[in-house]
Amino acid sequence: MSSSAFRSTGLLGLAVISMLVGCARANGSATVSPARTLSHGVVASHRVGPDGPPEVAGVHELERAFENAATTIGPSVVSITSEREVDKSEMPAFLRPFGPPDGTMRGLGSGVILDATKGYILTNNHVVDGATALRVRLHDDREITAEVIGADPKTDLAVIRIDATGLVAATTASSEQVRVGQWVMAAGSPFGLTKSVSAGIVSAVGRGGMGIADYGDFIQTDAAVNQGNSGGPLIDLRGRVIGINTAIASQTGGSNGVGFAIPSDIAKVVMTQLIEHGAVERGWLGIVMGKLTPELAASFGHSGEGVLVDDVDPKGPAAAAGLRAGDIITAIDGKPLRDMVALRNGVAQRRPGTTVELAVARGGAIRKVALELGVLPGQDPPKHKRKTATRPKPAAAPSHGLLLSDPTDAMRARRNLDMRKGAVVTDVAPRSLAIGDVAPGDVVVEVGDQAVKSAAQAGKLLEKADLDAGIRLRIERGGIGHYVLLRRGP
Repeated sequence: MSSSAFRSTGLLGLAVISMLVGCARANGSATVSPARTLSHGVVASHRVGPDGPPEVAGVHELERAFENAATTIGPSVVSITSEREVDKSEMPAFLRPFGPPDGTMRGLGSGVILDATKGYILTNNHVVDGATALRVRLHDDREITAEVIGADPKTDLAVIRIDATGLVAATTASSEQVRVGQWVMAAGSPFGLTKSVSAGIVSAVGRGGMGIADYGDFIQTDAAVNQGNSGGPLIDLRGRVIGINTAIASQTGGSNGVGFAIPSDIAKVVMTQLIEHGAVERGWLGIVMGKLTPELAASFGHSGEGVLVDDVDPKGPAAAAGLRAGDIITAIDGKPLRDMVALRNGVAQRRPGTTVELAVARGGAIRKVALELGVLPGQDPPKHKRKTATRPKPAAAPSHGLLLSDPTDAMRARRNLDMRKGAVVTDVAPRSLAIGDVAPGDVVVEVGDQAVKSAAQAGKLLEKADLDAGIRLRIERGGIGHYVLLRRGP
């Protein structure tokens, strides 16, 4: 992670901030002046008001769009106050004087009404997590007790419910249509200031792998998002919800113009499952995904984007459908896949038992594979760590940097290796091509397209390889296969 810290945008306590006061526009009749040509050749016109400077054509319409969007979303945005019991005796002694005097910690977040009939409100999991009491303040200042219907920490989403009349549900729009550069607004209760909106643009889409949530494909915006905005909506200029604000990148806890929202398409799927089942049931493909670099793609004769299949669980749906290591998944149900995050989220948004169609590149051809998703195992697979035990250093190493040996029967039994294949990496030369990608204890099972039957064979294949063009290796580590590419730098 960079020097910036990701922070959830819920608020514990209340901060004092300064407020910006907008300038009022002058009213009254206006006269239209002749169009003028700007220095870059654009023709513009303006209105001259009797009490103020000229108004450029289009500005009024843009202002009205912001005003209408804020008016539209306003009645659907709520402020959420949570209470959590704190055992001060478990706090360090030097912190106890700063703890809540009554043992109750209060937090503040936001939410958006998405079902007015049943009173369902979507917010962040971290806004309601551990709360012993929840109160919702509506746009008309009514305060109502809320109950948690379900929460999903893996996406940081939660659904709560209130029993009230006169609610107004927000309209959602597909986040698939969100584009970088479009105007957006963030609504909520930053620092406890209810009924607040801020404006900006979409800075990026598809932000994932940042550690904010397990399943992340965030919309990034420079609309000001601060503590207390958590769970509030990110909207377009038609007042439609396109995301749920969840985190900021900040060293101070305040907005630095880097906020993140969960896309509405993900939020709606999670909300539906939380309401229907109280939890999220995620589909399972049964593969180990690998990052498809241009060099690896070229080694498979593939051009374009996709997700490399590093390995296949023999008991998973992918294996039953005939997928194998080295396949490249390019689309799911006709939707192109740009990276591993897109595939992981695409599978996770579908329930077990759902039939999906994958586009799979193999041998230079694209084939369609239909399979039924399984149930995501409840326990994450074990993390395999490289061994760091002291080992003898070789006097010399080949150009590729790998020292190989044939596995003993004991090693094969311990590692559950195929008796007919594999060469064990006993050492990796410092500053060699393989350093960082291959580690002692790894088993080389393929060099290029050739299956490895012995250390001697693997060594000969590596010595003959064109390392300037690059050679692809398949290795096994902890029973899981991976592809790496050994290549000399420019």
